[in-house]
Amino acid sequence: MIAFFVPGIPAPQGSKRAFVVGKRAVLVESSKACKPWRDSVRAAALDAMQGRPLLEGPLRMDVTFAMPRPANVPKDRRGWPATIPDRDKLLRAVSDALTAAVYRDDSQVCAGATRKEYVGVTEVTCGARVIVDALTCRHAAGANKRGRCADCGEVMS
Repeated sequence: MIAFFVPGIPAPQGSKRAFVVGKRAVLVESSKACKPWRDSVRAAALDAMQGRPLLEGPLRMDVTFAMPRPANVPKDRRGWPATIPDRDKLLRAVSDALTAAVYRDDSQVCAGATRKEYVGVTEVTCGARVIVDALTCRHAAGANKRGRCADCGEVMS
C-alpha cells in the first residue's frame, strides 16, 4: 500500500487540442494548470514510494480532493463542490501522473472511490489524499445466488 497527500489546488486533465505543425500533429493539454499539478502528484508519489518497485496486478485507488471553499459556503456546513472541475477529470490527472511512478499502467486500477469536498472537511489544506493498494478479495461483497463471492467467484462456506 502507498498513501500520500499532494498539496495544491487540484487541476483537471481535460480534452487535448490538436495542431498540425509542418507534417506532424501536436497534442496540447487544454488546461495550463494540468501539467504542474501532475508533476506535483508524481513527485509526491515517488517520494512516498521510497524506491520500492512498481505495484503489480489489479489495484484499488481511493482519492479525496480537497477543493478551495468559496466565500459564500459557510465554514460550519459541509457543502459539496458540485461545480467544475469534474471529479472524473481530476481523477484522470492523478491516474496518469502515477503511471510509471506507482504502477506500470493506469489500466491496473480496477476499483476505488473518489470524493471531491471542500477544504476543512477532512483536510486542512487544498490538495489530494491518494491511497493505492493491491486489490485483494476479502469477501466483503458477500455471496451471490450460487454461494460464491460476488467479487472473486470463490466458493464461500
